[in-house]
Amino acid sequence: MSCSASNVHSPMVAASNFACCAQSTYVQDQVCTQINITPVAPTTTTQDLYVIDINPAKLYVTGTLSISSAPVGSTLRVNYLLGSVLVETDTIIPGTALAFTKSGFDTIQLSYTTISGSATPNIVGELCLTIRYPVS
Repeated sequence: MSCSASNVHSPMVAASNFACCAQSTYVQDQVCTQINITPVAPTTTTQDLYVIDINPAKLYVTGTLSISSAPVGSTLRVNYLLGSVLVETDTIIPGTALAFTKSGFDTIQLSYTTISGSATPNIVGELCLTIRYPVS
């Protein structure tokens, strides 16, 4: 999945029709955004990348986060929060991408630690998400 700029597509509605599950109608949105964070060294900082106000128990998100550059020696963590509670965390290395499918959170946050004297280049990347939730 590749996005050239911040973009939100019109929601798509789909019905599940599986024998093993109750039939539900889902809305599917796609959100893509460029990331360009100017870090401060030496420090640990967090930046919210995505926040949603839908019942997290009914939220299903598949996505990718790619980081193309970050200061040398930086530690980058992707935090999934429910309110202020950390639900899960992943680590990402600059020059790589992280693919995930998650539910039970309402915020995706990037936490980064930079070392002394290492505040360049900016943290640059892209977050692309496909969000699905049932229509009540």
